[in-house]
Amino acid sequence: MTAVTARDVPEIRARMTDWARDPGLDGAGNWFRFFLGPSPDGATESRVFDRIDDVGATIAGTLAVQFPAAELFYVSADMTDLARHAADTLTDYRLHPEDLPAQVGLMVYEHPPVEGTAGARHDDVSVVSWGPGRGGLWAHTWATTSPSQRGIVRIGRTLAQAPHDEVLARARTAATRDLPEPSPENKPSADAEVADQAADHILATFLPNLERAPVPPSFAPPHGYEWCALTPMEFTEMQGWPGGVSGGESTVDTDATVALQRTILATWLLMGQTLVRSESMTAPRAARRRIERLDPVLDPTVRYIDLRRARTEPPDRPDDDFGKGTREYRHRWIVRGHWRNQYYPSRGDHRPIWIDPHFAGPEDKPLLGGERVNVLRR
Repeated sequence: MTAVTARDVPEIRARMTDWARDPGLDGAGNWFRFFLGPSPDGATESRVFDRIDDVGATIAGTLAVQFPAAELFYVSADMTDLARHAADTLTDYRLHPEDLPAQVGLMVYEHPPVEGTAGARHDDVSVVSWGPGRGGLWAHTWATTSPSQRGIVRIGRTLAQAPHDEVLARARTAATRDLPEPSPENKPSADAEVADQAADHILATFLPNLERAPVPPSFAPPHGYEWCALTPMEFTEMQGWPGGVSGGESTVDTDATVALQRTILATWLLMGQTLVRSESMTAPRAARRRIERLDPVLDPTVRYIDLRRARTEPPDRPDDDFGKGTREYRHRWIVRGHWRNQYYPSRGDHRPIWIDPHFAGPEDKPLLGGERVNVLRR
């Protein structure tokens, strides 16, 4: 898949908006009915959804409102790497609304920040969207289709072309046969038989889905990103993030999920600091024309989020301060990057701020551990 650039993001948002608004079989409403259903496992046990809620329809409706209103962000590779590194030491924290870079937003990472954060038909998560939802804030994660699963997508598109009643009857028959998953060990002799066995296995697997909705014609969303999970966040003290709603097998290892969620939170916190620079970019002319055809009101600009030049000294303590206390330092040393709780009187609370790696100690003293230092510049 071609790498996504910052200038691609406005058109990605436009396609997502069009999909979320589409009332047809290829729109978000039918996609969520098919893949998620009205009451997915665990959703009604959360603090957000009740048993009477149609969860899939609620999510689709919320996205149709949030996508058009979202501010757009593109996170550079350097910024992505810093957020992932900083997330490892981010302590439990009370999220405030003012910590968000925008009330409603869509953020694309230059590369997936955490491996193992999408399963089944998905690659690693690289897109995050968020906005107000029941319970506080709803954060959605999105990923591209895995290369190993593109065959399933092709079969799904073929099945979508057949009448729904015929597909449903075939799925019920396939489900009674207890078909093994296609593999080299049980591969049929002819190519046509291979395709039929794979299709029957998919049909048997998706029988519950077919009983509640037709197969979406694109199978994977036509905008190129599959929904992986929704995490409702509350603006309260958090230990990690609360449990969310995910799309069946796309639920991932708990440690990887928490790492991703903390990386998203670290990204938002870092975006509010002076070590980050923001540059406004606009979609290319051809893309702007395509966006206008989908919705002339959509903003074609995106904010490119990158790091400023790395500091070699702490931002709030010049070298002149060293030696003025009771301790005389005989060396310089390297302070690793770390979070520090900064008190903000305006909010009556602390907020974590990231302190870049830097040199500390008197400038005229030797560096502890030797004079040669390899510096990775950004």
